[in-house]
Amino acid sequence: MPEIRMRPKHQVTLPASVVREAKLKPDDRLTVTFINGSIIITPKHDAKDEDDIMSFAGIGHGLWGNTPEEVDQTLCNMKNSWER
Repeated sequence: MPEIRMRPKHQVTLPASVVREAKLKPDDRLTVTFINGSIIITPKHDAKDEDDIMSFAGIGHGLWGNTPEEVDQTLCNMKNSWER
């Protein structure tokens, strides 16, 4: 396991192997949390990150309703509004 050192201004340098494995780039944002005695550094991904399709997961949640019945009713109402 790589080891790092805290610098005088509370700065640390991540090992190159970790940066490569996490696919981090300069200016990437990271979140830092302290949980049960462990410091956890996690990459923060923008919802607008076009390289990751999963960033769009859930984008339409609740758009047509929150239950299957609400979705069916909304779609039925939309269908009935169409000109025939």
